[in-house]
Amino acid sequence: MPRSTHRAAPTPPGGLSRRTPDAAVPLRPLGRLHDVASALTALLASDLKEHGLTAPAFHILAVLRRAGPDHRLTTGRLAAIDMVTCSGMTVRADKLEKSGLVVRERDENDRRVVHLRLTERGLRLTDRVLAGLHAREARLTAGFDADELRALAGLADRLERALQHSAGAFRPVPPPH
Repeated sequence: MPRSTHRAAPTPPGGLSRRTPDAAVPLRPLGRLHDVASALTALLASDLKEHGLTAPAFHILAVLRRAGPDHRLTTGRLAAIDMVTCSGMTVRADKLEKSGLVVRERDENDRRVVHLRLTERGLRLTDRVLAGLHAREARLTAGFDADELRALAGLADRLERALQHSAGAFRPVPPPH
């Protein structure tokens, strides 16, 4: 008699997936990574919501934080980093500006160019959120030794490179300049 091939309930704890009623099949490594990434994304969204932020808004603040001592980039550069249209970046910038987290500044040499700069309030909030995220990461990885953390980072780098070389499935965010 042939085995049933219907899919059963969602993945139970422990990473096992019931693909058939009578056999537990472990998730493959990328499936496990997807589950972990989903859980981390949900935690991040919850943390950001406590500060009145979304992930896209926080990403802009974090990129500006890393943009050097002026904490300032053009809206065009930010749009390219976030892979959104300039009008999409304008919508995000409007919300951040209304919240007092960024200000718009015209370029001194070309008035058509607009820069976004973190305000003191934006800088303090970004640093507070980053400190919380770093503390959570430290708690989550407290049971790892230095070799395990290096191995984890190395494997993540290798996987990212593999994704970059696959058929356009992944486009990395360019670093800020």
